[in-house]
Amino acid sequence: MSYVVHSIPQELADEVRRTRVSPGYGHAAQLEIARGTGPCRCCLQPFVVGRDSRLLFTYRPAARDGTLMAPGPVFIHAEYCRAFSGPGFPDGLRALPLAFEARAAGSRVIELAAGGDLSPEAQIERLFSSANAGWIHLRHAEAGCFIARVERAA
Repeated sequence: MSYVVHSIPQELADEVRRTRVSPGYGHAAQLEIARGTGPCRCCLQPFVVGRDSRLLFTYRPAARDGTLMAPGPVFIHAEYCRAFSGPGFPDGLRALPLAFEARAAGSRVIELAAGGDLSPEAQIERLFSSANAGWIHLRHAEAGCFIARVERAA
């Protein structure tokens, strides 16, 4: 099965870097040196702890069908990085504890899978096939925050 992984949009990340304001909320984005590996929600690569500067802000994933998506905290590199959007699973996410949140019409969560013996690719395939997910949100399994959106390839 083919799928595409989408990080937060490049335009949104660039706006936060330029304005230092959380889009849609108006409060300041917090600049800090990385204390954890993240990942960056733009390039989907882990941060280098103690070295990378990152911005923390509130982000609400786009709702494509008019449903309300819950906002939460995310980090991006403080300096420009290129947004990830492409086929295959990003290597930078493999070492992180991941939760796969299968969603259906109306943004209903129809299954939540975390950990286990399956590779990310196998987990995605399973959720699209057996759970009949419309899309999948990748979340950090420990912090619970949004990482990326996975969709079937067109």
